Amino acid sequence: MNLGQQLSFLIANTPIINDPKTIECAINGVIDYFASSLQARHEVDVHRLLNWIDNEGGNAKAWLVGQKKLVTARQAALFNGFQAHCLDYDDVHSDVRGHPSAVILSALFASVQLDKVQYHIDGKRFLTAYVIGIEVMARLGKSVNPKHYERGWHTTLTLGGIAATAAICYLYNEPFLSQALTLAATQASGLRLVMGTPIKFLHAGLAAQHAIQSVEWLRVGITAERDFLDDKLGFLAVFGQGNNFDLSKWGAVWKIVEPGLWFKTYCFCSAAAYVADAGKLLYQHQQLNVHHISRITLFFSPANSDAALIYNNPLLAEQGRFSAEYILALTLLGFPLNFEQFSPNPIPEQIQALMQKMQRSYQINLAPHADAYNSRYVVIEIELDTGKKIRQRIDVPKGSPKNPYNQTEMLLKLTDAIKEQQKAMNLLTDIKELASGLTVNQFLARHYLTL
Repeated sequence: MNLGQQLSFLIANTPIINDPKTIECAINGVIDYFASSLQARHEVDVHRLLNWIDNEGGNAKAWLVGQKKLVTARQAALFNGFQAHCLDYDDVHSDVRGHPSAVILSALFASVQLDKVQYHIDGKRFLTAYVIGIEVMARLGKSVNPKHYERGWHTTLTLGGIAATAAICYLYNEPFLSQALTLAATQASGLRLVMGTPIKFLHAGLAAQHAIQSVEWLRVGITAERDFLDDKLGFLAVFGQGNNFDLSKWGAVWKIVEPGLWFKTYCFCSAAAYVADAGKLLYQHQQLNVHHISRITLFFSPANSDAALIYNNPLLAEQGRFSAEYILALTLLGFPLNFEQFSPNPIPEQIQALMQKMQRSYQINLAPHADAYNSRYVVIEIELDTGKKIRQRIDVPKGSPKNPYNQTEMLLKLTDAIKEQQKAMNLLTDIKELASGLTVNQFLARHYLTL
């Protein structure tokens, strides 16, 4: 078997997962997916995309999360991925350097047809498909990164479509899995250039849509008899660093467990969470007075761990999702790090003036914390006009795998998104019951007209 066939064989022959820890991680991923998606359901850009879908029309059969309506499967995948990622509030994975759940779960839910009676989809098989999707995305990410990401590719789209395709094919036990991976791989694209614009969020939807249409095209007989991991012209040869793709220990410890998903406290890039956590602590420092700051140095380790933070001097607040300087300025000035701080509005002069005092550096060589995410840490050093320096270091931000949320915090994030405690509790209960007998069809029937 070629490498693509080996991967397909491993996926297709994965038993339904019963390991309690893995299932718990999958359930938490689904909870966070709904919290991130439903929080964004009233956003202006979400409704712009919704209007486009209404104008396009089509056969209504797949769920738009939080919108109480059905559309085509491709439209649902596009929309659900966009909405789940729209606030940059959805989970990330260190091996991926991107957002797996916004793609994989959006595609999986969009694949379920609600316009007709179909066989019932087992909830635990659905969770297993999700775990497999993350496994494929993380293993590909481990192979192609960091160069793939640092060259400017957005892994949420380049890797996400392949991963979501693997998940759908597993869910429905499709016979053409290896061809589907090839068809998804040839659609891979996505530039980090568009970070700070709504197109970045569209990437998650496009990846989910690639998965849906890859499967649908193959179901009608279009073929793609090629190995997507071909040594010379395959995905890794083109986008990565050669075929150093590791398939060993498949299923021993799933990537959703180790290193695990990072659930986000903030609605901006996780690379800036270190800065935000440090800034909050510095704001409480008794000797800090922002009027007496002469210089601020943001130390990042390892070098290029701030690659996603592409704006040193953003002009618009929405660009600030990818700016360490903007986020640090907000925290030091006492502004809340809420959704309103990342609108398309111009950044006020007060914040811009503080950002001008900041510089980034990689000239730091401290031992990383044992639990640090890929050995990453950030040190913020503030020099006052008196000559005194104040420092704050962050290694393990809240929500990251080694500093996770508890179940109460997960529920609070979900409740804040839904705005109704009872609805949040009902949804939480049913997500958990996917692992104990509730079918996906029953789950959707209970919620698609209520959320």
